[in-house]
Amino acid sequence: MPTSTLPPRPVRGHAPARTGAALVAAGALLWGTGGVAAATIGAHSAMPPTAVSALRLLGGGLAVLAVTAATGQLRRVPRTRASVRHVALTAALTAVFGAAYFQSVAHVGVAVATVVALGAAPLVVTARSAVRARRLPRVPVLAALATSVVGLALVSGVRPVAGTTRDLAWGLALALVAAVAFAATTVVNRRVLPGLGPAPLLGTSFTLAGLVSLVPAAGAGLALGSLDATAWWTLAFLALVQTAVGYLAFYAGLQRGVGATSAALLSLLEPVGAAVLAVVVLGEALTPAAVLGIALVLGAVLLARDRPATPRPRAGARPPADGPPGRPGTAPRADAREGAAA
Repeated sequence: MPTSTLPPRPVRGHAPARTGAALVAAGALLWGTGGVAAATIGAHSAMPPTAVSALRLLGGGLAVLAVTAATGQLRRVPRTRASVRHVALTAALTAVFGAAYFQSVAHVGVAVATVVALGAAPLVVTARSAVRARRLPRVPVLAALATSVVGLALVSGVRPVAGTTRDLAWGLALALVAAVAFAATTVVNRRVLPGLGPAPLLGTSFTLAGLVSLVPAAGAGLALGSLDATAWWTLAFLALVQTAVGYLAFYAGLQRGVGATSAALLSLLEPVGAAVLAVVVLGEALTPAAVLGIALVLGAVLLARDRPATPRPRAGARPPADGPPGRPGTAPRADAREGAAA
């Protein structure tokens, strides 16, 4: 007796997953322009990094919010508790990541903060997936994690941190907070809520995160009067391209089914893009160690690429036609797919 009267669904190809990975990678590469942009703003103004971070979030969020309102997407966002919680959680995690990361930079420098914040995020995601799936990650994923940390350290040019033990401890702790926040953002935004696509999600959550981040930044001083024309144009690029377009691509990739671990590893292309851009735009030299680090990061991304999960039927059990009995056509749960990919 058949378990389902529905015709078999056609097998889906892997094109959406590949497109999603390309979008996540594009977003990470756009994030890599932030270092050059921040250096340009610093050279042409007295604006502190925390103010730059808050204004880029607010500017990017408002720009996307205006577009979604003009195109009618904002009207289609459901006014439900689930959507409100999703937006609020994304905003809070984004604000926490920015605040923790920039405070970590103040204690231990850009290189160490970047390695810990970005390097630990895939570890957090993988540990979560392993606990939920109740099995160890695949060997290629473990190899990718180890390779990515070494490659990231080489690309960032990590050196011993000068300062007190307390500064080092606080800097590392804040970088770990940033890593957990970024990992949580990656996991949370793999969930797709009807009507809450990448643009409405980014516009609402980043506007809220920018307003929250602006409060402590304004207390320390925004120094808007110190910006010249170059700094203003660079700040606009930072908000509209590096933040708005970069995160739109990242969120769109997540919602196309990219695994959380793969997405976190793809985000390591940010420092790779920043290193290449520093050579092209700022004329900096790329050391042999940095070249090796770029190769290792790229290798880690390839090692941990998503693979289709092949369900293994239990011994003596009849394979279902399209889903569990009584629920024809039911797709596998997202966390189960993620556990298989990670």
